[in-house]
This record gives sequence, structure tokens and C-alpha cells, in this order.
Amino acid sequence: GQSYEIRMLDNRKLGELPEINGKLVKSIFRVVFHDRRLQYTEHQQLEGWRWNRPGDRILDIGESHLAGAGGRVPAGPHLFPPTDIPMSVGIIDPRANPTQLNTVEFLWDPAKRTSVFIQV
Repeated sequence: GQSYEIRMLDNRKLGELPEINGKLVKSIFRVVFHDRRLQYTEHQQLEGWRWNRPGDRILDIGESHLAGAGGRVPAGPHLFPPTDIPMSVGIIDPRANPTQLNTVEFLWDPAKRTSVFIQV
């Protein structure tokens, strides 16, 4: 698939949402249909993808090389394997639920440079 870089920015105005200062933020990306007719049949379309392309995801993400100890994201269920292309910067704990082929999520620190590569 095609990779797209998305730069994550903290665009709060001064004093806005002070409760997230020093905390990580969770972002969730989801690919959906633009065509309204297909929006109504999204579940069937995703099932068709799953049936015709077993093991393939609609949406993927490059592993962060700045996350976790030693620059590796810990292995575990629903985590991207350490063999993913280390293109994303500053993302922590990237996850993909195996039942949601069109969705990925990760944590990031608004105070740090963060860039995620999403593959569609």
C-alpha cells in the first residue's frame, strides 16, 4: 500500500486543556468510505476484504523507533511486530485490533516531535 506521513501537532491555545500537560494522548485513525452508499454497507465491504485477503490489513502503521526501552515496542497481542518499517517518530504503543482491519491507534506526547506513517 501507499504510505502517508501525518505530523501530530499540539495546537492548543495558551492555557487550553491544562489537564493534558505532561500526559500522553491517544490518537485513533480509521479509514472509512467517502461514498454514502458504501457507508451503509461498510461492515459487508470489510467482511469481503477479510474473506478475499486473509491476513491483510486495510490500514497499517510503521513502528516507532523512539518508543519504549531500547527503541523497541514491546511484543504482545495486538501490537505491531518489531519487523515493521521504523519510519514513525515519537509514537508509543502502536496497536491494531485484528478484528478492525481499517483502524490503528497509538499514544504520543504533545510536547515532543511526532510523525506517524500510515499505510493504506
